[in-house]
Amino acid sequence: MDPVPEAGAECDVGSALFGKHVSLVYDADEEFRDLLTGLAARAVAAGHRVVILLDEDSADLGRTLAASLPDAAPGQFTALRYSPRTGQTGAATFGEGLFGVQELLAAFTRLRDEAFAAGYSGFSLAVQMRWTQRAGFTTTDLLAYETRANRFFGDPRVTGLCLYDRRHFAKELLARIGAVHPGPLLRFTLGGWGAHLRLTGQLDASNVGSLPSILDLVAESDSVVLLDASELEFVDAAGAGTIVRFAASRPHRHTVVRCARGVRQALQLVGAEAVPSLVLRDRVAGV
Repeated sequence: MDPVPEAGAECDVGSALFGKHVSLVYDADEEFRDLLTGLAARAVAAGHRVVILLDEDSADLGRTLAASLPDAAPGQFTALRYSPRTGQTGAATFGEGLFGVQELLAAFTRLRDEAFAAGYSGFSLAVQMRWTQRAGFTTTDLLAYETRANRFFGDPRVTGLCLYDRRHFAKELLARIGAVHPGPLLRFTLGGWGAHLRLTGQLDASNVGSLPSILDLVAESDSVVLLDASELEFVDAAGAGTIVRFAASRPHRHTVVRCARGVRQALQLVGAEAVPSLVLRDRVAGV
């Protein structure tokens, strides 16, 4: 099994992806085109603003995607191509001048805020990651981007799909990228009072490597951290251990985990009761 999931029949690129940050690998141009077309069509139908960031050689694909969305409202769909060149007035491009991780995430934030200001119910973003190699992103840059993007995509109204071409990215790098992604089985959202992190779905060997970077989103909080796992259907020993170690790393600030019986038992089996700062609460109880 690949650490980064395959694009294809086993991955439902539709409403099931909404509100998630997912990476997929592909190795055929047709597969990539069909993947983006399906995501864009469903996101437009759901009332989302849709933005696709493409490699500089993908101008034809951008036009194909636009033509496949006859029902999109003016401005609802945009395909941008990477280009480091300046002075392209009117060109649908991004990446002029120096363009790194910080600039990329700032651009995401601007596009998201514009979408919500315009009244869209959601913001769906897909990125053809091939352009990052042309822009000179190092392995460190890519991992920093994927980790920091988790915070951006923690908004349940925002969907992120990062697409890696197996023909251009090394297997070892894809494995490391997969480790910081929650994947299609696990969903997380930030919000609520104080430092509130919600986990839903399943936490297992396919995605447990992403949990430390997700917990890092609230690690520096000076307040109580509420980890709402009440809709987490399954957690394996590795995931439970990561949660317990996270609470132990904050000995002077409580970590409250709201969870169902099965998750509570898993946490207890890996030493939750030995961590004074970890407080377990039933999923129907108030905190």
